[in-house]
Amino acid sequence: MMLAADPRVPRRDALLRVETMAGVLSQRLHGGVPVEACERHYVKYRVGESLRVVYRYRVGETTTFAAARSGRGDGIPAPEVDAALYPFPHDRKLPALSQLPGRLVAWAAEQSATSRTATAYAKVQRGDGERRGLAALAHQDAVRVPRVLADEAGVLTIEALHGTRPTLHAFGKTLATLHNLKRDSPSLDSTTAQSQKATKPAAWNLKRDSPSLSFARLDPARLRTAAEVIAAARPDAGEAAKRLADRLGEPPAQPLVTIHGDAHLGNALMLDDGTVALLDLEHLSEGPAAADVGQVVATLLVAHEDVQPFLDGYGPVDKDALRWYTLASLLARVALPAISRYRPELIVRLPRLLA
Repeated sequence: MMLAADPRVPRRDALLRVETMAGVLSQRLHGGVPVEACERHYVKYRVGESLRVVYRYRVGETTTFAAARSGRGDGIPAPEVDAALYPFPHDRKLPALSQLPGRLVAWAAEQSATSRTATAYAKVQRGDGERRGLAALAHQDAVRVPRVLADEAGVLTIEALHGTRPTLHAFGKTLATLHNLKRDSPSLDSTTAQSQKATKPAAWNLKRDSPSLSFARLDPARLRTAAEVIAAARPDAGEAAKRLADRLGEPPAQPLVTIHGDAHLGNALMLDDGTVALLDLEHLSEGPAAADVGQVVATLLVAHEDVQPFLDGYGPVDKDALRWYTLASLLARVALPAISRYRPELIVRLPRLLA
């Protein structure tokens, strides 16, 4: 394996090995009936703490899912990998999982799941991020987002949009439109107003009744934590990660706008009429525009794609802020997920990427 040994997750490598888990799933869940077409569907690795892996696999003519959680004893025991198994629809923290209609298309164990019907997607989540994000953008028509069709019994049903990957230029233009949405700032009493720092405006809402969140995914403390995790899991990249976190320091002061919070091409669709729709709005928040732009630029650079069409579509952006948020995204939104989501093709590149 490409990762350093983890005493707290001693059977990590076996839990991540498809061939091993196909045998475990066969014996523990299907009485020895062979498991076919087994693949990792979702990984959440907390270095020094725990590992969750969801496998999608086929038994006979049936395709199904099962989650494995290291060190647990409340599911179906799998002692050979020091884990417990949770066959779909069982989930320790998603009691509404069994209520999802249609075909399961995504399951992040203990976090969220999505199913698909002929006309809609249905989602269950531990938090209310997707509800909040969709509600915040529901009463504007400048940016296309899915419409909420129903919200009951813990299941959020939204319209299914159909499209293709957007062009980089169109995606940049749509992000700029999101960042330029007018904000509706609620009034503050004098006590609250006096406590606000001059560089940070009051909390705002696109729709006054919809709560907003401040963007914190690239806070300096989180960048330092990301560097420490990378160093523990991939020591040969550790010094470069820590050096980058130290060099970044505090982000440059920037105005706060409406941002997506997890901007990348996978969270956008170009519809048949040429409109770009934004998806997965659970991290919608107030933050600097460069946080979105920098994340997109970082992912494009890592994928060896030309960033200029995206920047041309987006328009002017502060160069110092773009540099800071691109490097911060490289550390916390590319390098760290390479480990926590177990992306081998990126793990092998970490020393060079971070250097």
